[in-house]
Amino acid sequence: MEEKTIKVYIKTPARLHLGLIDMNGELGRLFGGLGVGIDHPNVVVEAQTAADLKITGEKTALTKEITERFFTKYPTIPTKVHLNVIEAIPCHTGLGSGTQLAIAIAVALAKISGVKASVPELAVAVGRTKRTSVGTSIFQYGGFVVDGGKNQKTQTIPPLIYRQPFPEEWRFIVVSPNQPKGLSSSEENHAFDKLTIMPAQDVGQICRLIMLKLLPALAEHDIENFGDALTKIQVLAGNHFAHAQSGIYASPLATECVEFMKKTGAHGVGQSSWGPTLYGTIEQRCAPAFLSKIKAYLRDGAGGEAFIAKANNHGAIVKVEV
Repeated sequence: MEEKTIKVYIKTPARLHLGLIDMNGELGRLFGGLGVGIDHPNVVVEAQTAADLKITGEKTALTKEITERFFTKYPTIPTKVHLNVIEAIPCHTGLGSGTQLAIAIAVALAKISGVKASVPELAVAVGRTKRTSVGTSIFQYGGFVVDGGKNQKTQTIPPLIYRQPFPEEWRFIVVSPNQPKGLSSSEENHAFDKLTIMPAQDVGQICRLIMLKLLPALAEHDIENFGDALTKIQVLAGNHFAHAQSGIYASPLATECVEFMKKTGAHGVGQSSWGPTLYGTIEQRCAPAFLSKIKAYLRDGAGGEAFIAKANNHGAIVKVEV
């Protein structure tokens, strides 16, 4: 009997990582994260049953590595599949490229191979969720998410403790000035290993800003208070990482760009993960004019790119044809 052909199409959001919550850990959990899905750039993967394992398109070496992790976790599963990465998010820029590609590949392989596993389980299988589950939750659900931190005893997946659609009338100005890419892999691990313990007072201030300003403002679509809380959280978290990235942000250039965005009218500004991606939150009606100003700023300075993004409030698109 001829084997049936299964085709899978997956398109993921990118993500902005808006900050870590707790680098103290005395309550038994560490990190915790804030993040939001955005509509582009994207990972786009197509997969289908094939005579043998075949990998084409973008990021073939990384895709092969992810695939090997998947089949190490599920060794009895047939490897007959053609994976084609049509689009990939630029790597090491703070937009969640590694997590979105890894989970997209894992979900595609699971659909082709008949593996019954949840998205978080698949994320673990291919080496994600080591610190936060922000990217995993954004793949699943989109929107604005908060995870509850890594349990230091059990090392289980950080739980999703809050998720809400991001206001449709808000936009992000996403900015990538010309500067070195952010830390990743061994460099990132080394930076985390060297972290000092964050004072409980700073953790408490971050939590207070989240619970009593950021989230209520998000629920009420109050962009001014949302932005003010987000900017202050970024400063508190950035101060803790200053020894690893030359200051609150990844470079003096990033600091200047953030200050420009604040002066130009962005309500909430910051750096996504290790950068170099920066962002500003703005009303939709103001976004085109703001983008023109930030592009002029980049042209007159160190150069770089900027674009308008809206939130992705639904997560990845996954289509299966049999």
